[in-house]
Amino acid sequence: MITKNEEKYLEQCLNSIKDIVNEIIIIDTGSIDKTKDIVKKFNAKIFDFKWSDDFSEARNESLKHATKDWILVLDADEIIEKDGLEKIREAIENNGTLSGFQLEQRSYLENYFEGAYENKSSLEQVMKYPFYISNFLARLFKNKLGIHFKHRVHELAEDSMNEQKLKFRKADIVIHHFGTLKERGLISSKVDMYSKMILHQLEEHPDNPRYAYQAARMYLGGNDLPNALKFFERTAEINPHYKLVFSEIAKIHMRMNDKNKIIENFMKSMKYNPDNPSPANNLAVVYMSDGKFKEAKEILEKQLRKNPDSPALKYNYEECLKNLEK
Repeated sequence: MITKNEEKYLEQCLNSIKDIVNEIIIIDTGSIDKTKDIVKKFNAKIFDFKWSDDFSEARNESLKHATKDWILVLDADEIIEKDGLEKIREAIENNGTLSGFQLEQRSYLENYFEGAYENKSSLEQVMKYPFYISNFLARLFKNKLGIHFKHRVHELAEDSMNEQKLKFRKADIVIHHFGTLKERGLISSKVDMYSKMILHQLEEHPDNPRYAYQAARMYLGGNDLPNALKFFERTAEINPHYKLVFSEIAKIHMRMNDKNKIIENFMKSMKYNPDNPSPANNLAVVYMSDGKFKEAKEILEKQLRKNPDSPALKYNYEECLKNLEK
């Protein structure tokens, strides 16, 4: 775990996992609050580390001090509930040829955000939050295999595991994350720090589509549409198959009200992501909003043949038929 001034959530984090771990390793990058006092209650090994604008470097420093067979990586503002601890034990005991597991990180929100899920958890600490964003991250893996984190920000262990052709899979284990609920001032300073690192790594690796995409998302979050568009287009230039980058470009043109560019880029997104129904569904909605229900119907029917259980496709197809019957 990496810490810096984490007194608010740290104790509940360590309490949540203390019954399953054999050692707790903390890399502290300059706490001036009660973080270190809290850590001492849990007999953790704590190491001071000079921050260098690189989360992977700090993560990898923590891995150097791990002595046990398996490593569980958490942030101070995360917890795992009891049934998750049992699932961790089961995963380790029955790992077979697997070297690691991706756990589901649920980041809780007080207000809806695009892509968020409705929170139906009965866990006391999180049930009051209406929404969460879900990401699967390799946070549980074998020690002494050379697994390490990569990227200055939004760091991942998966890349090094893939490079070594190590096997890992998703596990039904939830990490509950409270980072998005921190005080506004703390969030603002974190955004500034992340922005600096995102641009730094893009400057170091200008042809990396992941870094260009992150820069685009950063600018989009700040409502800087011209720069967001610039870096999404750069991403598409480097790797047109990266995520749904042409859909992102189309959505910016939607905000700019450029109908031709919207259609053009959703079509490109369909071309580069033929197995994903989302771009086609979005294009159908664009046609429907323009009164072109026949064109929308053809797109939706084709997609429904490949994805008959898609709720979004079925809903829009029904709406399309209603308007054609008028």
